[in-house]
Formats: sequence, C-alpha cells, structure tokens
Amino acid sequence: MFGRKKNAAGQQAYQRVFELHQRAQFLCYINEAYLEPNGEAMCMKLEGIVARGTGTLGDRYQLYDCRGRKKAEITMEELYLGRDSVPSLQGGDKRVALYPKEQEVPYMAGDLLCIFPEDEPFEM
Repeated sequence: MFGRKKNAAGQQAYQRVFELHQRAQFLCYINEAYLEPNGEAMCMKLEGIVARGTGTLGDRYQLYDCRGRKKAEITMEELYLGRDSVPSLQGGDKRVALYPKEQEVPYMAGDLLCIFPEDEPFEM
C-alpha cells in the first residue's frame, strides 16, 4: 500500500475537524493571522474565506486550531469583505478580514472560526 498510515492521534484530529465541518452553522478558514498597525497600537487581523453560514459582529465565535482543538471563544470588533466594512459575512465570501476584540489569543494561519447552533454546543 502506498502512502503513510494515519496514526491514532492523526485519526482523532481528522475526526475532530470533520465534526467541525459537519456541525458548524458558520465556518471560516483563517488563511493569514498577523499584527497590523492601528494608530499607535498594533492589532490582530485575520484574513480568510467563509465556507458556510452567516457571522455577524454580535456573534460569539469558537476558534479551533487546524487539528480541531478549541483555542478560545472570541468576538469581533470589525468585519470586512474586500475593502468594505460590513455588518456580517456569508458563506462564499472571499477576501474577508476579521478584527477580533480578544488580542491575546495565539491566532495562526490554519485556524477555523465556527459558530454552532445554540442547542448543539460542540465539545470534543
């Protein structure tokens, strides 16, 4: 057989990410995460693509790493589609920018941003 066999930890990570994709009502892939100057301060900017659902400024987002492990619960200061400030992002939106209020979280490319139905909180 060609290729590598997945070890148990890799299989668990795959299963967690698969579950995120299945259960999230909003899902955004974070392609870039970096500090950007904002006046005299630096602020975190997340760039990505919205795969599913609608996310608004008032929503609480769940942040997961690329292996499906929960990192934080966050809220947004601003949302952008291209260069335009918007109140919400929708599935299919590309070139989105998100500015989280929580600056101390270790954001990175590969993270997944999710919203789950209120009656189905996601924990693994």
